[in-house]
Parts: sequence; structure tokens; C-alpha cells
Amino acid sequence: MTAVDQSLDLGRTRDLEGRAWQPWLRRALLALVAVPVVLAATGAFGQATESTTASANGARMRLEAPGVLRGGLMWRTRVVIRASRRIDDPRVILGPGFAEGMQLNTIAPSPESEASRGPRIVLSYPALDPGDELVVYLQLQVNPTTVGDEDMNVEFDDATDPLVRIDHTTSALP
Repeated sequence: MTAVDQSLDLGRTRDLEGRAWQPWLRRALLALVAVPVVLAATGAFGQATESTTASANGARMRLEAPGVLRGGLMWRTRVVIRASRRIDDPRVILGPGFAEGMQLNTIAPSPESEASRGPRIVLSYPALDPGDELVVYLQLQVNPTTVGDEDMNVEFDDATDPLVRIDHTTSALP
């Protein structure tokens, strides 16, 4: 067995005499760092999905989208449209917040065509008969530098005639 260096104070270095409060300080600081991680994991900082429904002019639309997001977060939204009459030229119009400050990764099913109306994205789909349902999935990611409220309104039109609209705002946290 090796000899103990006589310059070491075994009580202080091995037995932690006189330092009883220091481990508790380290534990408290670690717990303080862990609090935001636990809150984020439980959904306190965004991505809880809200569902909003509206009906008008022969169409019923439901929007499922989060109300609060964090920078860099990947998320999805779903738009469900049920036609109660024939709609010859269905168009899903996405608010400017779907493009500004976000990365629009995927749209499924793919629209027949994509266009714009000013800052809004217009997705065109095939005609819908009464009882038909169109479900559009969007996969997005928040740009890390985006902070504040984003206009995530969704409108459903027959060509250029507005049928139903859902107003939705999503807040992006830093």
C-alpha cells in the first residue's frame, strides 16, 4: 500500500470535513439547470396542439396546430376539410406565418399546383364531391431566430370564392 502524502489533510480531502454545504450547493445548481429541461419535456414551452373548427358555405374545416413553439422545433399541423356540396376548385390558403420564420418541409398530399396571393401560399387540389374529405398534413420547423407571433390563418376557397376561414396565431419563443 502506498504511503499517504503528509501534506494532505485527510479529513478535508477524503472525509469532506468543513465542506458539508458544498455538495448541497452543487445539487441545487444542477436542479436549477434541470428545471427548464423538465418543463420543456412536459410541453410547458410549446407544441401542445390546439384544434379549431369552423363551418360555412358548404364546407367544414378543422385546423390542428400548436399555439406556442420554440425556436428550432420541428412540428406538424393538419387541416381537415369535409365538403357538404360540390367544390370544383378547392384551394387551401395558408397564412404568411407558414412561410415567414418557418421552414415548410413537407406538404402531404402534394397539391396539384402551388401559387401565392401576396404573402399567402395557395395549394390547389382536385374537385371535392359532397361527403369527400381532404386532409392536408404540413411538416414545419421554426427558424431559430424567429420570435413573436406568426399569422397561421387557414382559408378554404372554391377558386377565388372564400368558403371558410380559421384565424390562428402561433407564438414563437426564443
